[in-house]
Amino acid sequence: MTWNFTLDDFYLALVSINEARYAIIAMYALVTYELLSCMEDEIRLIHCARWTKIKGAYLACRYYPLILWPFVMWSYVGDHTREVCLVVGRPMHAFLAPCLFFPQAVMAMRAWAFSGRNTYIMCLLLVCWTALVGVDIWVFCTHLYMPPAELYLVLFRTGCFPNYGEGITAMRIGYSMLAAVLMDLISLIVVLAFCHIKRSREVSLGRYFVKQGLVSFAFVTVLNISSAILYFRPPSFRTGVGLPLILIIGNLVACRVILDLRSKTLPTESQIEQQNSRIIRLAFDQIRTHPRDDWTIAIFDASLPLPISLPIT
Repeated sequence: MTWNFTLDDFYLALVSINEARYAIIAMYALVTYELLSCMEDEIRLIHCARWTKIKGAYLACRYYPLILWPFVMWSYVGDHTREVCLVVGRPMHAFLAPCLFFPQAVMAMRAWAFSGRNTYIMCLLLVCWTALVGVDIWVFCTHLYMPPAELYLVLFRTGCFPNYGEGITAMRIGYSMLAAVLMDLISLIVVLAFCHIKRSREVSLGRYFVKQGLVSFAFVTVLNISSAILYFRPPSFRTGVGLPLILIIGNLVACRVILDLRSKTLPTESQIEQQNSRIIRLAFDQIRTHPRDDWTIAIFDASLPLPISLPIT
């Protein structure tokens, strides 16, 4: 294979390497911050809860990137010879694939639970998620090229980055982004459809599912589109800023979704006290407004929040 690299190409490669390194380090800082900021809720809502599928998905989304990322930083942020990168580059790239399909599993289980664990919905989501896993394995584990030897002759040592500019490798990353967006869209459509069918919007948890799904989908979609623009901006296929964002942010959003849902349905003692205080205040307002003997029945209005169970545990 013949490589025709100019000085501009080497300069652009060096810029892309530095950009990717900054992004990788920033993502690990973000993962660590999220772990520490959510630790109290995580212990109460996840670690102290019984073992379920959603708990397993949460732990995968939270701790797989956290454990993997030090090795990612060693591989990509550290400087290595070409011989080391030929051995390390492909396996390390393959280990990145689960970072994309773990969070989609959370969104799919969330949608399936909201459908009342409908068998047809489970089959639909399972087929879509399996297709997503196949795409990610194809993207991250096959036909991966390493940079040419000329790059190492100039830099001598550098990170073990794949050559995303070779062949269709860069285009396949774009296909992976598109597959993730479509999976999120299918999960959101399932939630919206069952809200319409069962009129679940009239229930507090139903409204919360819809709002949370829309916000999560919008956030992740905007992130994927922004990353794709960064990734494919001219000169094409040379910048690596967007990929670490996509690999990490989806997992953090999935963890937040699970924690928010469980905190919504399993309130803390202080939240229960606040709710009881609100009921008492409404009761006194009823007494002042309607001083009758049957005030105790009147205060239990349908607008008051009632205890609800979490459908995804």
